[in-house]
Amino acid sequence: MKICHVCSAVCEENAELCAVCGADLIVGVEETNNEDCEKDEIKNPVLLATIADLVSAEIFMDILKDNEILFSTNQADEGMKIVFGGGFVSVDLYVDNDDFLKAEELYKEFLKTENEYNSQFDEEFTDDEE
Repeated sequence: MKICHVCSAVCEENAELCAVCGADLIVGVEETNNEDCEKDEIKNPVLLATIADLVSAEIFMDILKDNEILFSTNQADEGMKIVFGGGFVSVDLYVDNDDFLKAEELYKEFLKTENEYNSQFDEEFTDDEE
């Protein structure tokens, strides 16, 4: 049996999503090539960030993967997400407590680049309207 890192519900061993809260029970880094090794797991998950923009969340998850930091989310990792009628979708990112400081630094750097990009986009958009 698996224990959900978000709500602590007991889940089936082969479950990919928590039946109670919908959290992703599969970590974000690929399994190792060694067939004798068990899949890496987050032993002590802590909330790193809640990202409201799905595109930004995907970009940051790629940064975590590139830095070999295991993570888990509250989102299913399949298909396209479509939101109608002013719905709000955010992604909660969890990392292991041992990786938290490194992941937090990466997140701070990521936020700086996001702010720079957004300000450049805003300037270009307002210049085009005038």
